[in-house]
Amino acid sequence: MTIDLTCQKCEGTFELAAQDLIEGTEKLVCPHCGQKSPTNIQEDFVAALTEMRTQVAALSKRFAVSLSLETEDLEDELDEDEESDEDEESDDEELDFDEDEDEESDDEDYDEDEDER
Repeated sequence: MTIDLTCQKCEGTFELAAQDLIEGTEKLVCPHCGQKSPTNIQEDFVAALTEMRTQVAALSKRFAVSLSLETEDLEDELDEDEESDEDEESDDEELDFDEDEDEESDDEDYDEDEDER
């Protein structure tokens, strides 16, 4: 499997063999300008490639697989995910606010219990 890459810094294009990345004989480095991928991102990418290769091998018993993935496709999905995450965060904030009110009323109940003693 060959991966086509375009450097965001110099816009140079190059190819890497997925197997070379997985085996560690190649690194994600632009051959034109030397732009490097951070180590943690490269490690995560290699782990994902390894898992994808394993899953495609499992699927190949029943299906032929051809895959094309474009960065632009992911950007749209990531934007949608960020919007839904923001909605969930605002819901969580509302819940936290309600919980604070409940805690205050619990404290008042506790004070009342002490007065009764």
